[in-house]
Amino acid sequence: MNINLYNFYGFIALFPIWIFRGNLGIIDISILLSIFLLLPFFLHIKLFNIFFKKKKLFVIYIWLSLITFYSIDQNFGLWLFSGIITKIINFQSPYYYSLFFSVLSIFFLTSIFFILKKNAVKICFAVILTLFIFNVLDYTKNLSNFPLIDNNKENKNFNILNKNKKLIIVFDEMSGLESRDNKVENGDYINNYILKFFLKNNFNVYVNARSLFRSTDKALSSSLNFITNLNDYKKIDINKDKQYINKSKNYFIVNDLTKNKLFDLEEHQNIIVHQSMFLNYCKHRKVTKCYQFNPFDKNLFFLKGFKNTFVTRYISVYKNNGSIFSNYVWRLTREIKLGDSLLDPEGEKASIEYILNQIFNSVNFEKTSLIFAHILVPHIPYGFDKNCNYDGTKSIDYNNISINEKRIRHNIEKYCLIKYLDVFFENLKKAKNYDKLEIIIFSDHDSRITNLFSTDKQINNVIFVHKKNNSKKSNLITKNISLNEILSNLMNSDS
Repeated sequence: MNINLYNFYGFIALFPIWIFRGNLGIIDISILLSIFLLLPFFLHIKLFNIFFKKKKLFVIYIWLSLITFYSIDQNFGLWLFSGIITKIINFQSPYYYSLFFSVLSIFFLTSIFFILKKNAVKICFAVILTLFIFNVLDYTKNLSNFPLIDNNKENKNFNILNKNKKLIIVFDEMSGLESRDNKVENGDYINNYILKFFLKNNFNVYVNARSLFRSTDKALSSSLNFITNLNDYKKIDINKDKQYINKSKNYFIVNDLTKNKLFDLEEHQNIIVHQSMFLNYCKHRKVTKCYQFNPFDKNLFFLKGFKNTFVTRYISVYKNNGSIFSNYVWRLTREIKLGDSLLDPEGEKASIEYILNQIFNSVNFEKTSLIFAHILVPHIPYGFDKNCNYDGTKSIDYNNISINEKRIRHNIEKYCLIKYLDVFFENLKKAKNYDKLEIIIFSDHDSRITNLFSTDKQINNVIFVHKKNNSKKSNLITKNISLNEILSNLMNSDS
């Protein structure tokens, strides 16, 4: 075969389409093209000039198998796929899964090249060229496909003055006041701090609230549809494990919530949603505005300590591609402390002030009776230091620290979240919107640090607090009750 064809093979295999999907500037694109295309393509040409003439085909075939796998990975995005295929072996870490899958795949491709020789080159070239063309034409991973803020639905006219404006915030993975997470050295202090905070702000505090589930999709799909026991949830559709949940067709959304009785309530009109990419609430007919956390929004601002640099942006755009290699580059860059991550959930935690500011604007300036927010804080990975600044090094060692240390860090995450929530409340008070606002705050499940199969009653104890509009007092409610029951009672009461 002509060496020019091998050069074209290398160009197609190495071309990084993902670079053009990150809303990057010309300079950024030029830098990344130099790193991910020009340098490896130059190596490709040099290698073939040396070994093609010397007819050392074994080196050529090994190289071709490497760049073929690289091309398939870059164009198809094999990170999630590799985990599914290799889960028959318990590696604990997705990085080991993907490494094992990569080694097997490269070995298989190398064998094909050695057996079929030139025919293998033709077959593999046809495969990567097809994938390349498909990837060029595919817009699912383009940021232009990211959910828009305004759903362009017409607001209904209603008198907001006669409505009880309501704010509901779900803080993902926040353990409660009677959780096992409080049985560590910083537990009592932080627990008391959180309790005093809500009591001074006139919240009713449900000390023994618990979640029926330990996964977000089940916990929220059940509670938002007022399902108060496990059997009722299972009976909805015995052929499905997760009710009212569908996989989203949008690359930037994981799941769609298909039914939401809380939003259906007549009192809720012109609903505004603030959400992460995990669960989409915005397909509901009453949602007029949907703010989904966008890691590539240039208006984002971050906590002190977050590395908001070009390196952070590059590796985040690259990881968004979903390839095995991009995940390794992303992880390595963070291990050597060159950058942080903009993506969920790390980026959401680092921009918690920005998110709360968005919610503040919704409360103050939008014509709505319900603002609903689901925020991936204090969800792992950890990110706050003791001064509540951001420390990206804490987000990469979860599997290497003890259960005790995990609980200590989780408590710090809760403490810092309340610190930022305190500022949010003070801003609402200054705007004279706090007293007349009804606020419900709860968590979908606990920290999940303890064994998933434990029967300990303190497992899955979650935060649940409620402030009525114009409330002047607070109550400590000690009844052992599920968050589903509390939410159902609050939403369906006549009072």
